[in-house]
Amino acid sequence: MVMKKILVLIVATFICRGLFAQGIEFEHGTFKEALAKAKKENKLIFMDCYTSWCGPCKYLAKDIFPQKEVGDYFNQNFVNVKMDMEKGEGIALNKQYGITSYPTLLFIDASGKTVHKLVGGMPAEDLIKGAKAALNPEMRIGTLRAKFENGNRDLEFLMTYLNAVKALYDKETMSIVAKEIINKTSIEKYMNKEQFYVISAAKFPYGSKEFNYLLMNKDKVKEITESYEYATLFGSAYYTHLEQYAKACKNLKELNDEIDKCHKEFPNDNLEHTKKSLKYTYYIANNQLQTWYNLKIKEAKASNGNIFTYHSICDEILRTEKLAAQKEIVNDFIKIAQTFAADRENGIIMGNMMLAKLYLHKKDKEKAANAFDIFITENGKVGGNNTHPSVTRLKEAIDKL
Repeated sequence: MVMKKILVLIVATFICRGLFAQGIEFEHGTFKEALAKAKKENKLIFMDCYTSWCGPCKYLAKDIFPQKEVGDYFNQNFVNVKMDMEKGEGIALNKQYGITSYPTLLFIDASGKTVHKLVGGMPAEDLIKGAKAALNPEMRIGTLRAKFENGNRDLEFLMTYLNAVKALYDKETMSIVAKEIINKTSIEKYMNKEQFYVISAAKFPYGSKEFNYLLMNKDKVKEITESYEYATLFGSAYYTHLEQYAKACKNLKELNDEIDKCHKEFPNDNLEHTKKSLKYTYYIANNQLQTWYNLKIKEAKASNGNIFTYHSICDEILRTEKLAAQKEIVNDFIKIAQTFAADRENGIIMGNMMLAKLYLHKKDKEKAANAFDIFITENGKVGGNNTHPSVTRLKEAIDKL
């Protein structure tokens, strides 16, 4: 009777494993151990590079990796590992492999060399397709890139290469390859729902013959695309044109007239926002820096002093060379940040984050480090993310002073 119960328990255990372990089985050891296993089994490593705050990472973990077809393929062909890029040995691996986007999915040989890469969340079909490419040396991204650079312009190859760089979110290369494809054929060939991604990838600029063709046929474009793709296709081309115009025009009237003209060609809900945004571009291009700053602060005050609005202004100042060079502007904003930092109830965290950045810019290591330490302490108390890449980069920059 006892043996019978044990047998039932063993059978039940195997049944449960079959039911609940159908997806990718990830290793739980170190990366070094994964390399050793990959060498022993003559397999590639599949490494999911993720973070705790990344939405597409969670999508893959919850909806894609557990699927049986995904598990069957990956468990048979790869040594699978997951690494949080902000914790444990993931921090060193992040630097080693130069991860800048999440999720990044690496295919690595037993020597530790990346042979193929995918970026972003994707359906199971695309994930398996990418994995198959990793197993075929002729389909790996490095091989395809070399063929393109060596002059291969065969249409079938170009389509293969476009899909490969699309899986990497390499928008610059996508544009180059898509333009090559359309130049070899015609834009009309891709005016359908299944292949319009080729046109979208090309990113034809405002005023080009291809852009004018799309504008003349915008009703057809709207019919075969999702609303987001339609708005992005035209909106980004118009905004890029207007941004360049804002830097070159003589006055704000000229700029607003050009914005109105473009709005008539492609009506949308962003007219006032566009005018407001490009007004600031015009001020910087024409060295009206104090005007830029005064208006930004005025708007921030009108937003009831929202600290995140001020933090955005801080970042704009520091990443814009002309503004960052204005000592009066930087010093005045330090006073604003100090006021926030002194508010233990509502401003101490972001106020000190801003101060750390501003003192870093002024190369005052002691004050930057002190503000950063207060930020880390207070942010940790409320459960904030102290391992976010932006926080890590700030710490490293301060340490290097």
